[in-house]
Amino acid sequence: MGMIDRIIILNLLNKLSTENKNIFWKMECLYCDARGTTINQIKIYSQENCRNIGLFIYRGETGIVQFCMHDGLKKSSSENIVDLLLDLINYTRGEVV
Repeated sequence: MGMIDRIIILNLLNKLSTENKNIFWKMECLYCDARGTTINQIKIYSQENCRNIGLFIYRGETGIVQFCMHDGLKKSSSENIVDLLLDLINYTRGEVV
């Protein structure tokens, strides 16, 4: 994934938290090696009680999701992180995904 894809991911996460004032997120790199393998993690929290309501782990190079967990949202792994975040935004709006 290039720089533009990372910007898209950050913009989608910001949109999610802007549309849902009770949600905030944290993103971090879990793993990086000399071969260019990067594993990133996104955590979604509820501000009401700082409870973790979502966890997404994806490959930085491809954007392929390796792990997906979110209260109420059922998704399989091997989806693209951008598609998953778009689905999450629609889900929080009450729309069917």
